[in-house]
Amino acid sequence: MVHYLKKIPVHKVLRSVMPIFIIPIVGTLITAGVMMWGLGEPVGALTNSLTQWLQGMQQGSIVMLAVIMGLMLAFDMGGPVNKVAYAFMLICVAQGVYTVVAIAAVGICVPPLGMGLATLIGRKNFSAEERETGKAALVMGCVGVTEGAIPFAAADPLRVIPSIMVGSV
Repeated sequence: MVHYLKKIPVHKVLRSVMPIFIIPIVGTLITAGVMMWGLGEPVGALTNSLTQWLQGMQQGSIVMLAVIMGLMLAFDMGGPVNKVAYAFMLICVAQGVYTVVAIAAVGICVPPLGMGLATLIGRKNFSAEERETGKAALVMGCVGVTEGAIPFAAADPLRVIPSIMVGSV
């Protein structure tokens, strides 16, 4: 979408503000419209059903709940599946169930910490740019930002995503 917005001819006065102001605002409005009026209901229904399913798991085995939450938190590193698991954790906290917070903390921190440590331990397996990204991932993992592992998953999804999912369990 941004690609097409960049091709719109504009007056030279507006050219300097296009990439930093106009394109982000127009892109955000279009994306928000699609989410609200197109995808909002199906995604909301899916999120609701996943949350109810996780709440049912809370009554059962805590180990099984930990496995499922770890897999969900690491699967898309901050995406919708991750957010459902995080929202479930917040619901549990609101109900006074705090054991789920420990599960979520591990599932959130492991992907960026694991990838960051991998760049330090196996330096020869990573480019200089990836090693720098690994340093940032370590910091992000320490503060609970799963998204630090995204650059690694984008570069090699078939190896990275399964490994961080297993690591988060």
